[in-house]
Amino acid sequence: MAPFPSQLVNTANISSYFSSFPVRSCELDALPTIQQALNDTIYGCTAPGSKERKKAEYRHTNPAGNLFGLSFALCEADRLGYVGKLIEFLCIVDDVMEDLPFGEACIEHAILRQALYESYDDDQYGGRAVGKMKSYLRELRMELASLNDPCTPLLLKTLDTSLRDRDSDDAEFQTLAEYIPYRKTNFDYDFVCQLVRWAMNISPKVQENLIVRSYEHTVGVIVGLTNDYFSWEMERQQPTDRIRNAVPVLMKEHSISEVQAKSMLKEIIIGEESKARELKSEVMNQTEEIFGVQLVPDTTVCKRNI
Repeated sequence: MAPFPSQLVNTANISSYFSSFPVRSCELDALPTIQQALNDTIYGCTAPGSKERKKAEYRHTNPAGNLFGLSFALCEADRLGYVGKLIEFLCIVDDVMEDLPFGEACIEHAILRQALYESYDDDQYGGRAVGKMKSYLRELRMELASLNDPCTPLLLKTLDTSLRDRDSDDAEFQTLAEYIPYRKTNFDYDFVCQLVRWAMNISPKVQENLIVRSYEHTVGVIVGLTNDYFSWEMERQQPTDRIRNAVPVLMKEHSISEVQAKSMLKEIIIGEESKARELKSEVMNQTEEIFGVQLVPDTTVCKRNI
């Protein structure tokens, strides 16, 4: 199925937007699908009045537009709802786990992962914090399996790996180079890439191409560091035994102030975007010939020929 219609967004009207990447939104046509997915996930995974429910509801009050309409405009229309459910689910998982001590978070992740295995379908143990999320993920796994898509098992396997690894390192990072691989793992980037391929009906073998993998890596760095840039003001005040943000890493690595570190982070992001544009040109020259996919000229993602 084709994606929902989408339109280019005039980012000049967003004063805080410093990226050179163009943005599209499918919100106009896709909002009912997105909103239903969000309602199912938020109210299926969180308790009334809970901190994580309030954070989830606040997450979707962006005056610049709907998060999923802006981020996944080229996903096929019949799969966009699943993208919304899975990404929002992971956001809620993150909100819950970051409030737990590291050791407890590892245990809760292990309990949550049981929902991805049929052998645990009769196990109702929900741990300290993941009972509702475990039930929701189990039902979502069954729903995805019923689609009979040959790529779905790989999608679920990648999700399982991501839940296993996303919060498995409590090290204090000394340099940005040490931090970046962890950052990509921590925000489930490999799974998100697999999810986008699945939702756009792109063959998984695309990732076998070294240029595509380099491009995806660079985009992952940009996404992770951009999230750090905009979330630091909130994260710096959170009570936690592990701060995961590039700003304090840069402060430590270069012995600089917080203001200087944030400015440096912005310049690093801009530099990575330049690298991504160069890689995109190489990808555009290869993907259609090798994999039967092409890049849409005014976006940074792949779209399958239909």
